[in-house]
Amino acid sequence: MKPEELFDQAKLPEDLQWVAERYKLQPDDPVFLLIAWHWNRMKAGEDTLRAAIVEMKAALDGRIALLSQAAETVAGVGAALVSVQDALEQKPDELGQQFEAQLRQPMANALSQIKALEKSLTPLARTFQAARHRQLLAALLIGVALGVLSAVIVLLA
Repeated sequence: MKPEELFDQAKLPEDLQWVAERYKLQPDDPVFLLIAWHWNRMKAGEDTLRAAIVEMKAALDGRIALLSQAAETVAGVGAALVSVQDALEQKPDELGQQFEAQLRQPMANALSQIKALEKSLTPLARTFQAARHRQLLAALLIGVALGVLSAVIVLLA
């Protein structure tokens, strides 16, 4: 943003235009410039956060699809287990050995998919937690900066 653009009161939102009109702030007034600069910085920060949220949602959507596929696989295995139980009740020993041999591979595949999904979601959870910490830190720093600016304004007034 160019400094000349800060002087344009029409580019501010309505509530900040009201403040400028109410207190009769001139565009070259340092308080007006400070408000306009701060508003532009906050808007840029919001845009950055929105972009990060969109990226995170896209990443999560892919992971959720993988998780739903794994859940469907597990549900399919559960349904297969019910039908196998009925067959095992009829031919316990013989079918038990055949069933164990046939079901070992799909169970191993489902287990490996679940483990892979868990491994892929762990860094995402850490990234999400770190992003939340950064947001809290940013809010704290903004509060401190506004407090210091308010104190300076009060002392100079």
